Amino acid sequence: MQRRTRHITRVWLLIFLLFSPILQELNPIPVSISTEPDLDYNYEYEKNGVYTKFSDWVPYKLHKWEPKFLEDYYEMYGLKLHYKENELRRNIFFLKAGLQKRFRHPRNALCRVTNEEEYHKYRLLIFMHMNLQIMRSYMRIASQFDKRHLYFYNLDFAHELKQSFEVADSFYKEAIPYWEASRKYADQASEIDYDLDLGTIETERYEIITGKLDFGQIISDHRERLTKKRETVGAYLAKYPEADKSNLDQIP
Repeated sequence: MQRRTRHITRVWLLIFLLFSPILQELNPIPVSISTEPDLDYNYEYEKNGVYTKFSDWVPYKLHKWEPKFLEDYYEMYGLKLHYKENELRRNIFFLKAGLQKRFRHPRNALCRVTNEEEYHKYRLLIFMHMNLQIMRSYMRIASQFDKRHLYFYNLDFAHELKQSFEVADSFYKEAIPYWEASRKYADQASEIDYDLDLGTIETERYEIITGKLDFGQIISDHRERLTKKRETVGAYLAKYPEADKSNLDQIP
């Protein structure tokens, strides 16, 4: 009985294959010859007589990620090989915003923590490191307005140097409070006798408490050298007061 059923099925399949081309000729499938899509080039379509952008019907936040926790902002920190002031200011903005946020749940921390004391030290180390990164960013911006060496021919731009050195000194001053905060958190974290798997952050803590890393002295040295350069520029402008204007204004 099964063999007979299979035989009948094969016969009907053969008949369908033989007569399929003829049936297609009798009832051709309509094909549109229009090259215009249903949607116009502005991704708009008509609904009840009103044009609405197609994008308005797509959820805007479908795949949008928004930072929420302190670690989210910290992970947005980045510095390219060749950076300028905009990249540094961007990092400062995100790090400062992150310092005002709460931490993730301990299970989602940046390293493994097993008890409350470890988690407390983890938070102290992250605060220390983020303040240190803000301080370094301010110092990098200051270095872009400072000059390592002041040669005699640089005094042709004494007016511009006077303004630039003033900006550099203001950024050095901005860096000082963040260094003080970093040192405070490093001291507090050192009171907890646990070593966390945070790589160079633990090394930073050790170097700060031992005095090997002393950005307070480094900033002070930068400002002392800057003061001498500002005195040199001031003496030149006192001797040649006509040079105390924009270099472009001195072009006859």
